[in-house]
Amino acid sequence: MTATDKRKRAELVAAASAAAGSSAPAPYAPTPRAEIVTAAEALEARSQAPLPADPLAEFFYREDEEAVGIDLPEEEADGPEAPEEPPREYLGFRLAEEIYAIELSKVREIAKVPPITEVPRAPSFVMGVMNLRGEVMPVFDLHKRLGLVRHAPCNRSARVVVVETGLGPAGLLVEAVEQVVRLRSSTIEAPPPGLGAGLESDYLLGIGRDRDRMFVLLNLSSVLGLPGTEPR
Repeated sequence: MTATDKRKRAELVAAASAAAGSSAPAPYAPTPRAEIVTAAEALEARSQAPLPADPLAEFFYREDEEAVGIDLPEEEADGPEAPEEPPREYLGFRLAEEIYAIELSKVREIAKVPPITEVPRAPSFVMGVMNLRGEVMPVFDLHKRLGLVRHAPCNRSARVVVVETGLGPAGLLVEAVEQVVRLRSSTIEAPPPGLGAGLESDYLLGIGRDRDRMFVLLNLSSVLGLPGTEPR
């Protein structure tokens, strides 16, 4: 082997050794702790980043959002209701198979029929006067005053209804006292045609009904022709 061949062989070995040395694995070196912490924080930050906005999200209701809509006009509050008129009490009594009634506020008492003393030249519907516990007062016959036919003479059920007038007490002779009824003015009806035929138009206030019973309401002031008995 010549010197030239030896030199060439040495160059090839050196080149091969250099190539082999560059492909060998690098010795192990642990990663510094600071680099590991930094990488973990960066990963957590990326996981907490907001997701891309959903273009449809604004069209769906969320429980935590405030309802949005048009303003509707508020309903007008109803005004205070007018107080309902209290009912009035009426005393019902029987005359000629019908039930008539007057306001109970005008009635002072109900008495059995006492002896009645006739008064000369008194109107036909004035029976006379009676003495009630020392108090003298006129007694009116409502049958005659209202033009009613008496179907039977006075019997044990007959009563004198004592009423207050502007001229003092007066008695009304009736066939029998029926009951006290409570009626509202709004429920009083106009008298039907034919009822009270022959009576003065202002004698009747109207018709009141309680269950299946009908009451002819009298205007006591007009019937007696005395002041202080007007219906209130």
